[in-house]
Amino acid sequence: MLLPWAQISGAVAGGLVGGFSGFVANSFTEWRGQLRMRRNVAAALVGEIEGLCEQIRNSYLGRLVGSDDQPGTISNIPVYQLFRGERDYIPIYRSMGVHTGLLPSPLPRKLVKWYTGLAVCLERAHELHELARQRDPDWVESSTHLWDYQRTGFADLLSQADDLLGDLTHL
Repeated sequence: MLLPWAQISGAVAGGLVGGFSGFVANSFTEWRGQLRMRRNVAAALVGEIEGLCEQIRNSYLGRLVGSDDQPGTISNIPVYQLFRGERDYIPIYRSMGVHTGLLPSPLPRKLVKWYTGLAVCLERAHELHELARQRDPDWVESSTHLWDYQRTGFADLLSQADDLLGDLTHL
């Protein structure tokens, strides 16, 4: 049985057009899914970073700073700090860290840098807490230096957070 050339060429053209349409539709759906995931990751991280910055500004720095120039002291012994820095303050980043690679470059690098800076500040907060609990006058000088590093570290984190939040919000 001989098929006319028009029928064969029509079937081939239909198969190509249909296959190409399916490929385009599938690619578009995949792109939309990645865009949705990227926006969800960004929105969750924005919420966490904003919450952390608010706590740093309103709660922690207020306790860390006794006066404008010196940490809070009682007879040259640092005041006991209520913030110990021992809890997991970044649960969203820990759970979504795998998906930060979906964000456009250089956002993943900025996020890792910011969260690493936060981890260092949390370690210093824990050390300050322990020094304040000891109430040892011999540790006043080292705790004052640590306090300076902590204040500078949190100030840097807050300034970096503004840029980072701006980038994440525009996704």
